[in-house]
Amino acid sequence: MSADPDSDTTIEAEIRRFLDQHAARSPHTARTYRTGLAHFANYLAERGIELSDSPARLTRAVALDFIPWLARQGFRRGKDGPEQSLSMRSRQLYVRAVSGLYRQLALGGTIPLSYSDYAALNTEMGKATSFKPTPIEKRLPPDEVIEAIIQAAQTPPDALSRDDLNERQRRRLNLIWLRDQAIVLCLHSSGMRVGEMVSLRRGDLVYADHGAWVRGKGDRSRFVRFSRQAWVALMAYLDARHDETVGGTLADKPLFCRHDRGAGDHRRLPLSTLSVERTITRLARGAGVLERFNLTPHSFRHYFATRFLRHTGDLALTQDVLGHADPGTTRVYAKTSKAQHIQAHESLFDEESVPE
Repeated sequence: MSADPDSDTTIEAEIRRFLDQHAARSPHTARTYRTGLAHFANYLAERGIELSDSPARLTRAVALDFIPWLARQGFRRGKDGPEQSLSMRSRQLYVRAVSGLYRQLALGGTIPLSYSDYAALNTEMGKATSFKPTPIEKRLPPDEVIEAIIQAAQTPPDALSRDDLNERQRRRLNLIWLRDQAIVLCLHSSGMRVGEMVSLRRGDLVYADHGAWVRGKGDRSRFVRFSRQAWVALMAYLDARHDETVGGTLADKPLFCRHDRGAGDHRRLPLSTLSVERTITRLARGAGVLERFNLTPHSFRHYFATRFLRHTGDLALTQDVLGHADPGTTRVYAKTSKAQHIQAHESLFDEESVPE
């Protein structure tokens, strides 16, 4: 189907313009919106709407019908993984991307919607994807779960003791073990997002202060500090890598590398966030806690934030340490826990006399 002759732009051009604007503001948001609009393009194709068509084809009904279509979509983690539904949070972000595109088109007068009509549509789309996030207490791993996974990460894998391994295989397994220890301990003691961690380079480390400069959302940089235990594990991993024996600048090498056979010995390939997720799942399964708590790399961030705020009592400091732009995002960690509620309740009513 050809483009509308009365229009001097196409859907594809408008999507590209929208993504370019958001990439300039935040690469992280642009990546999320790019995924959402890729889903939207697939949806349009099923409706017989091509990206070369005029944006005038993007009616109110097209936007609203995208929401139930998106709810039916699935994805696989890895080639052989089970198909999973998109999370409500992901669907909300993808619908927000489409709503943002419609806003751009309404302002430009290239779709059959006035801006007031768009505002009503945006409200309707927001209601269709609204949800209440899980309370922070349910997302907070118990102390014993964190302790179990740290112990699992520190335990040498049985494969290292096999007699049939050659020196190259043994070295690779040892590097993976040292790396995974450092990953768990650094996540546990810093509050980093997993995306921030896998983006770190050796040159980002601050040796004098046992920490690193990370680049977070909105392209904002902040300092994160590691515990002494995490720093020792990280140094042991980096020392075992012997990066000085391979080509390239030391400072430019990823802090956490791939060590599978496909990666070779160049130390140029950083881990992906999916690789870290799989590592945490494997360790949680080995520790016997996977069925008790759905542990993810982000669980360590919740755990750190709650403990840090409880220890310091300083909401502003915790906001800076976590890299939150909005203090409201940090304030969720200030909510009292169920255990605190029960303790206060018992203390209150224990003091009252019981009528005879």
